[in-house]
Amino acid sequence: MIGTNELSLDKEDYDKAFTEVSFLLDMFVDTIETFVGKSTPSLAVAAGRKMASNLPAHMTEQTPEAALEEFVRIFRIQQMAIEGHFENGQAVINIDHCPIRSVCLQRDMEIDSQICQMFHYYVAGILAELAGCPARPKTITVGERCTFNMAFSGVRR
Repeated sequence: MIGTNELSLDKEDYDKAFTEVSFLLDMFVDTIETFVGKSTPSLAVAAGRKMASNLPAHMTEQTPEAALEEFVRIFRIQQMAIEGHFENGQAVINIDHCPIRSVCLQRDMEIDSQICQMFHYYVAGILAELAGCPARPKTITVGERCTFNMAFSGVRR
C-alpha cells in the first residue's frame, strides 16, 4: 500500500501532476486531430454537451443568459478566473490565467492553436446543452487574458 495522503502533497507534487496532465492533453488533442480531422470541433461540442449533463447546474429557465450565468458560477467554484456577459446579442467570455494557456506554455504549443479552439468548442457544447440551443464560439483575444464570444442560434423566446 502506498503511504501517501493528498493532504501531505507539496508544490512539487502539484507541479509534477501539472506536467503529466499537460503531456496527456497535448497527446489527446494531437491524436483527436489526426483521427477526426475537420470534425474535431464537433467532437469537442459533443464532449461539452456530455459534461453539461454532469455539472451541478441549477437552472430555472433554459436560456443563453441563464446558461452563461450558471456556467460562470460553476467554473468559479472550480477556481477559474472567469467572467461572462452579453453584448450585441452574444455572450462574451473572459478568462484570466487560462489553464489551457498554461498547458500551451508548458508544452511549447502555439497559443490559439487547435487545443485552444477545442476548449472553446467544448465550452460551446456546455453552453448549448444548458441553453437548449446551438452555440458557436469565436476567438477574440488570446494570451494572459483570453476572450471569446459565443453566438447562440435558434433561441426560443
